[in-house]
Amino acid sequence: MTNSARLCLLVSAMMAAVSAPACAAPPVLTATVIQTGLSRPWDVAFLPDGRMLVSERRGNILIFQSPDPGASLLATIPLEGVHAESEAGAMGIAIDPGFATNGFLYLCISRDDELEWRNQVLRYVVSENTLTFDSFVIRRGILASFNHNGCRVRFGPDGKLWVTSGDASDPPSAQNPNSLNGKVLRVNPDGTVPDDNPILPGAISPTAAYTMGHRNPQGIAFDPFTRLGFSMEHAHHRISETAEEHDTINVLRAAANYGWPEVAGSGSGFDQPAWGSGVDRRLAISGGAFVSGGAWGEWSGHLFAAALAGQRLLHFGVDGETVTELPTLYEGAWGRLRSPVLGPDGSLYLTTDIGDGQDLIIRITPAGPEGSAPVRVNAVAPETQPAGAALARVA
Repeated sequence: MTNSARLCLLVSAMMAAVSAPACAAPPVLTATVIQTGLSRPWDVAFLPDGRMLVSERRGNILIFQSPDPGASLLATIPLEGVHAESEAGAMGIAIDPGFATNGFLYLCISRDDELEWRNQVLRYVVSENTLTFDSFVIRRGILASFNHNGCRVRFGPDGKLWVTSGDASDPPSAQNPNSLNGKVLRVNPDGTVPDDNPILPGAISPTAAYTMGHRNPQGIAFDPFTRLGFSMEHAHHRISETAEEHDTINVLRAAANYGWPEVAGSGSGFDQPAWGSGVDRRLAISGGAFVSGGAWGEWSGHLFAAALAGQRLLHFGVDGETVTELPTLYEGAWGRLRSPVLGPDGSLYLTTDIGDGQDLIIRITPAGPEGSAPVRVNAVAPETQPAGAALARVA
């Protein structure tokens, strides 16, 4: 039974007493540009008091008063030691589940440290509109590069901090159990290794690495119904010596090996993706997020992933470990899309990856199932889109 079907059964039971229809159709969506003029915003997070945090890859954290259109920029905080070059820089953001009492914020950043270019996970304390460094969560072991950095950070339903790590342009590292590159990592909030982390094949004890064989996983998301974790990545999943799928979604099973850079098709002994983009179809998927709640109608429990080269929001139905691609949303509307993030209001927040100060944050707001017509988008050049402009609806 799919996630949306589970929710529909619950809602239908609740609505039966008043003979109201439930889960009849997809939601009505409204897309609104809420911020403009950004520089490659990589990730978004929300504080309990409503403030919105945005990482700019060039090395800044932006703090906005709220996610409302045109909300005031309260602070632009340059991060110390950032080595931003090509795809590297300030990337993933995660808010500690206990933020109300500890004020902790986690960032994945490319930095120069101890004569190495590294991707590091750092913990900060947020006080008013300032950040104070607290500690390294992961200081050593993840090399940075011009591309294939991964660097998405998310807290899972298990309370652990999950971090995606690319191969940093060194493909063999993905198959090296003693390297943290080309892995999905799972650590305690203080950076220690959980007792129940697996021992990867070839390792002698558990490490921060939970899965291996990844090329460039830029997204991680957890199913709100099953609690399963999924990674989204530019995988170049090699089906055979001559054919590969550029993009994949993988179920994060302990000690799983997704094969990169080896030939890893069916029968190879490597774990297979839950979804692949198909041969010769290059989308370059980045971040991903599940949505949930009654306003999303039959889409509650669905997964959305941003596409950079594909310039669209990919839409997937998820049933356990089965991932099914559904019709694309917003193709070509805003150019390259980097990150979808579910906000506390139930809306989906998207960041673009255009550059030259033309980047946007867009809010996709669901309004309950009111029909099943296809998505209609008015694609407007980014520089002409004022904050607060309602761009598209599903009517």
